[in-house]
Amino acid sequence: MMIPATIYARFSNQEQALGSSKARQLKLCRDMIADEKWQLTEDRVLIDQGLSAFSGANRAAGGLLHQFEQEVEAGQYRNGHVLVVEHIDRISRQGHDEVLPWVKKMTQAGVTLAVAATRRIYKAYERVELGAVIEAVVAAELARQESENKSKRLKAAQNDRIKAAQESAAEGQHVSHTRTVPGWIDVERISKLSDRPRYQMTLNEQRVEVLREIFQWTIDGYGTPAIAKMLNGRGEPVWNHLDRKSNNGWTVGYLTKLVLNRAVMGEYHPMNRPRSGKETSKGIAVLNHFPQAIDPVMFAKAHAARQSRKGASGAWQITHNNVLSGIAKCAHCGGRMKQEVTVRKGQMRNHKSGRYPAGQTFSYLKCHNALNKVWDEDRQVVRCSNRSWVRYETLEKALLNVALKFVVVRRDVAADSRNEALRIEIADRQRFIEDKQKQVENLFRSFSQSGSPTTERLALALEAELITDQAAIRELQKGLADEAEDISIEQYEARLTELLTTMNSEDENERSAARIRIKQSLRPLVTRLDCFDDKLTVVEFGNALRCIFDNEGNDIFNGYINTVHVGPNGEIDWHPDFPDADYQYVADPV
Repeated sequence: MMIPATIYARFSNQEQALGSSKARQLKLCRDMIADEKWQLTEDRVLIDQGLSAFSGANRAAGGLLHQFEQEVEAGQYRNGHVLVVEHIDRISRQGHDEVLPWVKKMTQAGVTLAVAATRRIYKAYERVELGAVIEAVVAAELARQESENKSKRLKAAQNDRIKAAQESAAEGQHVSHTRTVPGWIDVERISKLSDRPRYQMTLNEQRVEVLREIFQWTIDGYGTPAIAKMLNGRGEPVWNHLDRKSNNGWTVGYLTKLVLNRAVMGEYHPMNRPRSGKETSKGIAVLNHFPQAIDPVMFAKAHAARQSRKGASGAWQITHNNVLSGIAKCAHCGGRMKQEVTVRKGQMRNHKSGRYPAGQTFSYLKCHNALNKVWDEDRQVVRCSNRSWVRYETLEKALLNVALKFVVVRRDVAADSRNEALRIEIADRQRFIEDKQKQVENLFRSFSQSGSPTTERLALALEAELITDQAAIRELQKGLADEAEDISIEQYEARLTELLTTMNSEDENERSAARIRIKQSLRPLVTRLDCFDDKLTVVEFGNALRCIFDNEGNDIFNGYINTVHVGPNGEIDWHPDFPDADYQYVADPV
């Protein structure tokens, strides 16, 4: 009977997956299994990718070696099962005091350990011989020392890079000691081949143009799914790095990283990158290390636009252009109202007189929880029973007509938006001023100790920049206080009316752009939109105006919140459509 065997292979970072580490380990292990005539099946090849044995991550929960250990402890391998590894350091690089107890635990539980590189076999249920112990101790200690030395070298190299980046940034130079830079930056070696590498960083203008387009689209209200679709649709080449090609096109994940990456403003944020586990920030920011591709104001606006869309799916831009996505809620369960299209404009339909193209789109808002019969685990019932269909097109038209009038009357909504943009710009300029202030202080401190003319010149130049920046902030703050509307109400209303007209344009790009702008504006404006099971929809604008619409788009109630409407005879909350209702009356003055 052939003895079953399992191969365990491991490498600590994803870059090794691209090299020969995996293939080498598997070949050595397979060769030994063939020579020893053990039995191997492909389901018993365990490979831990990107897990470090120096930190012990490969033996922690989530690693395949951890899972194997659990099975061993449960008594699944008491038949002399063989675990084959390339080197003992594939198990652990934490020293002999970790390796030897592990080997002993495996053999006592019935598992034979085989090391392919040295052909050493630690047999199940047998005492580990002295020679094998010494060999394991030496191998484990060498592996631990190698990992420690490598870790120290990597930390020292990164600290040198940070120091070099700070020095070159202080001198206004964009120099890197590595070719690994953001995708919109080109590098050219400026040092001799015999010297330490130094690269001059410059902007790749073609890629920067695309980058700015991505940021502007984000500000305009496009989500990353829509941006990815537009870039892929026009065949925009994906940015390759170090000749590594991507076959996935523009993806949502990559675009999200781009828009959140502060390197676009020239900032370098060093990270702690353990050989396994999540990377963390070192808490250091080097400004002006990279050449700036996106100014801080554009970055802040894009970030604010993303925050304002939180909770709303970006996929709506690719499907139905639902401007109420993420805004409309079910009045009964608080779940989102999902748009479902039953007929699309232009879609061929059957009629007794023949087939004809539909003249308009018919779609409805339905409670997602009720539609999908989402189960409430706590109450053991279906979460929502609101099965009503709210006609989307009529609600959209009625709501936007009221919104236009509300915004024209409450023009402070637009003023608040402009003031917010000014506040963002002031905050970002202040961020740079604080950093420059620290640099000036450090340079003058260095000058007082060294007396270097170069240091003095840099300090004086930076101080002059600081004075100019502070003056610019004062002007912005003045504009914040004195912000005034420079267009008439008529002009303002005309702009909004044109936007509402454009949202139904025959041109798909024009229509989508208008709808995205409208949705971007509606999110802060509409503070409540609840759909009831009687097909009535309650909408509140700016926590000030409340409207109720029926399923035909009729405005059946319209009034300011917390405002008492008194009828001709003193009726409280009187409404002309219901003159005979049972009203309460204002008390007669004493």
